[in-house]
Amino acid sequence: MVYLDWAATAAPYPEIAAEAASLSCRIFGNPSSMHSAGKEAKIMLETSREKLAGCIGADKGQIIFTSGGSEADKLVMQSTLRGKSRKTVIISAIEHDAIDREAKTLEDFGFAIERIKPKKSGIIDAGELADRLSKDTALVSVMAVNNETGAIQPVQDILKIIHAFEQENGRAPFFHCDAVQAHGSIGLRLSSLGMDSAAFSAHKLGGPKGIGALYVKKRIEPLTSGGQEGGMRAGTENPAAAWAFAEVMKKNTDNADLLDKQAKLLESRLLEGIKSIIGAVVIPENRSAGDPRYCPNIICLSFPGLGSETLVRLLDESGIAVSAGAACSSAKKERRVLDAMGTDRVLSFSAIRLSTGWNSSIEDIDKFLETAASIYKRYKV
Repeated sequence: MVYLDWAATAAPYPEIAAEAASLSCRIFGNPSSMHSAGKEAKIMLETSREKLAGCIGADKGQIIFTSGGSEADKLVMQSTLRGKSRKTVIISAIEHDAIDREAKTLEDFGFAIERIKPKKSGIIDAGELADRLSKDTALVSVMAVNNETGAIQPVQDILKIIHAFEQENGRAPFFHCDAVQAHGSIGLRLSSLGMDSAAFSAHKLGGPKGIGALYVKKRIEPLTSGGQEGGMRAGTENPAAAWAFAEVMKKNTDNADLLDKQAKLLESRLLEGIKSIIGAVVIPENRSAGDPRYCPNIICLSFPGLGSETLVRLLDESGIAVSAGAACSSAKKERRVLDAMGTDRVLSFSAIRLSTGWNSSIEDIDKFLETAASIYKRYKV
């Protein structure tokens, strides 16, 4: 298979997966148990927490292990319900489904949700946030990298605006960032940014599914408490998965320059090659290779006259895996992110997402281009 759906999930690093499986059999104690088996598991869990924290410029105590990026997002969103007198939440209109769905839940509890639409580029205007901020704003949530277009959001500019608001008004809204698609692509050093919280996921980096992390600068009060992870959540931790998460985070951190160079090479090959397929377009259409506004790993393409679901199926039959958008919302007919960008419905109906990762190759891109061209020529309406 030519696998080009890394934004949905990454192929695991075989050596890390194998060692994690071995560790799960050898160090199987409950980290909360007081006997030696439990203590051994606790040491592995905390050592992994410290390693992961070091990769993102955080302190060990600021890392909460979760079941994934979505739970990390939801923990923060739901905490807004705990005794907040301020009743406005601002998010981008292109947030991950976990954020968008939770925002709708907050609406049911009486919160006003304001959604900032992006420009045609897929990038929101930080200045619009400045215009919307008020003393009633409890929470702001903007993702680092959009999972459908690869558009990098102006997180640093947003933080400057929030910090300026705090200096002028004495307090600021809580700022959360879904950084699931950021680490390993654009990188993220939390210590230099000053955000309040951020969500991460292991399986987007080549680690196991079922484990993620929430970075919190200062403790927040969750809607429901638990006995694990400093009272932030309930459920026995998975030390072997935490170990694997820390290992893939470290591997991606150490090899960031090499991975970025590889991703840009593949991006250039794809964007140049797509020009030879008459009718096919990039979304947004003005994106070019090496554009610093976009993560090179994620590219949205449209083949007008051929529905995205049909194209995905035909490519799959040819041994090529791509997606018709975010995996979390693949069953939906609407394209929320593309609609928010103002993308023409003809283009959004025919849009697919390609995403590359640590073992993607030029041959993968060439195979996709050759096959897509053949399919498009045959089935385009």
